[in-house]
Amino acid sequence: MVFESLIWPTIYMKSYSCLISIGVLSASLILSSGCSKPEVKVYDVAKGSSAATLPTAQTAPSSQQPDPISWTPAPQWKELPPTQFRKGNYLFTDDAGSAEITVTSFPGETGGLLANANRWLRQAGLPEIDQEQLEALAVEVDLNEEMSAVVLDLKAADKSESSSRVYAAVIPYRGQSWFLKMSGPFSTVQSQIPSFSSFVRGLRFGDDATSSADLAGSAHGEHLGDLAFTAPSGWVETEGNSIRIASYSIPQEGYPPADFAITSFPGDTGGLVANVNRWRRQIGLSPWDAAQVTAAVQSLENEAGLEFKVFELKPSNDSERSVTDEWIRVAIMEKAGKSWFFKLKGDAMLVDLQRDEFISLLESVHFSHEGHNH
Repeated sequence: MVFESLIWPTIYMKSYSCLISIGVLSASLILSSGCSKPEVKVYDVAKGSSAATLPTAQTAPSSQQPDPISWTPAPQWKELPPTQFRKGNYLFTDDAGSAEITVTSFPGETGGLLANANRWLRQAGLPEIDQEQLEALAVEVDLNEEMSAVVLDLKAADKSESSSRVYAAVIPYRGQSWFLKMSGPFSTVQSQIPSFSSFVRGLRFGDDATSSADLAGSAHGEHLGDLAFTAPSGWVETEGNSIRIASYSIPQEGYPPADFAITSFPGDTGGLVANVNRWRRQIGLSPWDAAQVTAAVQSLENEAGLEFKVFELKPSNDSERSVTDEWIRVAIMEKAGKSWFFKLKGDAMLVDLQRDEFISLLESVHFSHEGHNH
């Protein structure tokens, strides 16, 4: 899931790892959800635009067929009127203050990622960063098979509850740079990172955007409550990052610790084949076609009635074993318009030894509002 970069390809790090701040890791994601059905906004982007000036209200419409982009704001965000440049304009307020969430789009690279990061830092009254610091901060997050976002978490090293913070995603698309940005007091922004992450991951492009209203209805039509599960004995909970709902390290003498994560995003995030091949690429394996993916899937249904598609992704020949000594065991669960991913990655032997523990965890998964039979 790699896109043709418009902004410094050398800084992109293919990972769902921590969104590293200036010396501080983001807190673990606790996914929030709501019963309401937020309105989906659809906007058009002219293909191949390369104008050097910013768009204005008087700009003539393109004669080319536009590509829509759509998104679903979090239900707790108050929608504000759009402005000349803000295609999306929202506000979230709590006891610590208010965070602004905006969506903007401009032609070209708009000066590049470093220039934009430092502009946001200046606006927040924070010190600017250099290229080396930017490379440590920038994390790439896949949106679909062709699109990725670069996410930045900009905050002071000596953070306090009221210190400023900027959390932003940059997405090159059809000759435009799209900016999804949240800024405000540290603790207010922190509380909305899970919703913002879902906001970014829920973006729809082109033909997919036209059906996003239906997606929003299914994704928010059922209150999911809290995901619950029983972690195996010996698994050590870790801080994780703002993308993860849960994060564990699996230590075992003689092996580097394995990593387990639970994540959740709207829709099917590109489909089964795309997801499986993304994980295969993460450990250096060649992609599968649809028939191979279908042949490899194992089905599991637990006592709570939740159904999982389980995959063991590992080298199958000497050539692949010469490339990697890692395995990925992953399960996919679909519920109420969302995809839930349970992923264990690590040394081949350790992941193999943890098979029963992995299955045991899946069997324990349930949602607290639905009750549990165990």
